[in-house]
Amino acid sequence: MAGVFILYKPVFADKYYVTERAGGSLAVISHGKLAGSIKDIGNGTHVIVYFGKRYGYALSRNGRLSKIDAKTNIIIKQKEVSNNTVDFCLSKSLIAIASYEPKNVVVLNKNLKILKTIYTGSRNIGVEFFKNYLIFELMDKDEIWVCDISKGFRVIKKIKNIGSLPIDALMSGRDYIAAFLTGEKFGVLNLKTLKYHIVNYGRKESFPHQIPHYGIYSVHNGRAYIPAAGEKKIVVINLKTEKETGSVKLIGYPIFIMFSPDYKVIAVNYSGSKHDYLTLIDARDMKVMKNIKAGKRVMFMSFSENSRRIYASDYFGNSVNIFSVYTGKELGRIAVPSPSGIFKVPDFN
Repeated sequence: MAGVFILYKPVFADKYYVTERAGGSLAVISHGKLAGSIKDIGNGTHVIVYFGKRYGYALSRNGRLSKIDAKTNIIIKQKEVSNNTVDFCLSKSLIAIASYEPKNVVVLNKNLKILKTIYTGSRNIGVEFFKNYLIFELMDKDEIWVCDISKGFRVIKKIKNIGSLPIDALMSGRDYIAAFLTGEKFGVLNLKTLKYHIVNYGRKESFPHQIPHYGIYSVHNGRAYIPAAGEKKIVVINLKTEKETGSVKLIGYPIFIMFSPDYKVIAVNYSGSKHDYLTLIDARDMKVMKNIKAGKRVMFMSFSENSRRIYASDYFGNSVNIFSVYTGKELGRIAVPSPSGIFKVPDFN
């Protein structure tokens, strides 16, 4: 039975949604306590939550899209959009869902009305909005498609042979950056010119120790921070010069790399034998600050808004554990069954 056990009582004003992976629900954490649960989200093995001005939009692995009132934590509308998906994105007025099955990309408005279905004949990933464009990757065809929203989402550009097995993408200014499952490289599509090229930052073709479904790297201040494939380190790439500017040796194989809101600290979690640890890195000098034994298996993490605390989902420990960023001291634990993704809810007041 879910409960709360706090080591002592500091004031935690932040609010979070946490995936209850086995139960297909979102636990609600507020002021350092379990405040409730949002039921019937769908298959919880992979859930993503994004937020608009007041509403949260949660997408489950089996393609159930839920619109949530983020003030009351009540689902106000749901739509079955896909059978198998791990990726979606929001613009000011639109939602786009990239699916594995069926092999399409679906565009909806914020009231969950389907506006367009784009058939690709491939599993799809890396969906992003940029100005008047919708961009996504075709995993099985090694392509990127660019659609013009103003032209009825017509595909205006197909970039082929982008690299083997695209697995993720993110935006950095006007650049759409594609990550691949194999090899130490990434692709850059300039959305002003629609020109594409590959950046190689390693010398070997290798698979990562574990395949991350989403959020494979971070970009900040013109630099990409990337888990080295199959190695215990982070590689830092200057996106302007496209040269490696440094690396950070780690205790294990990194999965997710996350910046604190003030961009002073980087958090890393691991697969393999170090999956019970978090590493905190000083982003200014790229030195490891602390290796924290943060649980039995750390699935994900999230910083507090003031960057002073970090929340870690301990999957095997059935809890969300809270730590001080600068001392590494454990501040509290909140019992949540099979926790996975942690999503910071904006302050709508």
